Amino acid sequence: MLPLAHVVLHVGFCSAIARQPEATPIALRVRLTDRLGRVQVEKAYRFERGDEDEGIVEFDSAFGIWRLDVNAPKYGCSAADYLFFIAGHDRSIAETLAPASTSLQKAPMLLSGEAPQSFLYVQPTFVLFDKSLAVCNKPIPAQLPEQITVENDQDAYYAWLYHDPSTGWAPQQLALRLRTPTHQYHYVRVPVAFPLPWIGWPQSIQFNVTEEMVDSLAGNPVDTLLCPKLWKTSAG
Repeated sequence: MLPLAHVVLHVGFCSAIARQPEATPIALRVRLTDRLGRVQVEKAYRFERGDEDEGIVEFDSAFGIWRLDVNAPKYGCSAADYLFFIAGHDRSIAETLAPASTSLQKAPMLLSGEAPQSFLYVQPTFVLFDKSLAVCNKPIPAQLPEQITVENDQDAYYAWLYHDPSTGWAPQQLALRLRTPTHQYHYVRVPVAFPLPWIGWPQSIQFNVTEEMVDSLAGNPVDTLLCPKLWKTSAG
């Protein structure tokens, strides 16, 4: 049996809760479900409103893709998101409550992977290029507009990739951008198809990074699309 992921969830308060005085009791309901609606986690949390505009709750989850729903029924606030958990990896997540009419409308591709703590020092992020112009070992073309959110933990990273309608549906090339010690950038091709049509549930790609992989980029040209053969992805 694979080990569980321990999740620390930081819940940002909506305005209705933020207006309440300190020591006001707050009730939150946290629900985690899979693509068939089967419940992995369903818990009610109660705590007092503190001097910060967030509450912190914790739970354990099996690996894989889950839909997270957080509700504060008394105050008419909620949050929803799609998440991927890596087996045995703790994860810290921040979600902000909004009026209950707010729904989960965006359709992300989820990209995640194991990564060493030193990965944080190279300021990892992801960018997109027109695939017809992105050629291995050639200078990178102009970056496309993007809707990408990256969350870095101590031993892993997690990214949400949303298709920007302004870029159309032509194939795009995803690349991992890493800062060099001279404050320039290496760009590493991530071999995934993007964008993909939404099928009602996120596509999940795992792209693990090791310290040796990052070190191997030393001496490679900057502002160039690098395509190392050992940098591989797997579908989740």
